[in-house]
Amino acid sequence: MLPITPGRAHELGVDGLSRDLQALREAGCDGVLLREPGLSDKALHGLASFARDLFADGWLGLHDRAHIALAVSADAVHLGYRSITPRAARRALGSAVAIGHSQHISELMNQSMDADYRFMGPVFPTPSKEGILEPLGEETLISGTMLEQTWAVGGIGPSAAARLLAAGVGGVACIGSVFTNDPGESFRALADSSKPLQP
Repeated sequence: MLPITPGRAHELGVDGLSRDLQALREAGCDGVLLREPGLSDKALHGLASFARDLFADGWLGLHDRAHIALAVSADAVHLGYRSITPRAARRALGSAVAIGHSQHISELMNQSMDADYRFMGPVFPTPSKEGILEPLGEETLISGTMLEQTWAVGGIGPSAAARLLAAGVGGVACIGSVFTNDPGESFRALADSSKPLQP
């Protein structure tokens, strides 16, 4: 179970997100992907340094900004459709950090993948992708290839997380179902149905 931050720290403040991360850690969370494209490099570096210390014995990924991932000794950099390709990132980073990549239905049956792991979704309807991407659906996802390297994302609650993990996906990543008014309690509810893996 991997929380992905909701990308609103530039509006709501880094301090609030830092408190949410602390609540997640206290709830037993052992890793997080920081996805905060609205933050400046300086602000993201500060947040990432805090998160690295908080999850010192766990897993930390940063979305897109490889130079900050290197600066804070993150475990992975995660790339989206606006990012450089995984192959280009590998040339720049070598083996210093793992590389993840977000993919969608047109790439579901791709037998080759330059990244170490991928996020596939949205599996279910989710407000963040409404009108942008159609949901894959559970059956389509689990019929794909490389399930052990595939993390399901998009509209996933506790019961769906349990089914997807039982079907063999590598893990489940969540935004809205974790970052609620009580992230710690939300994480506990999801974690009860999943397993503590990181990509």
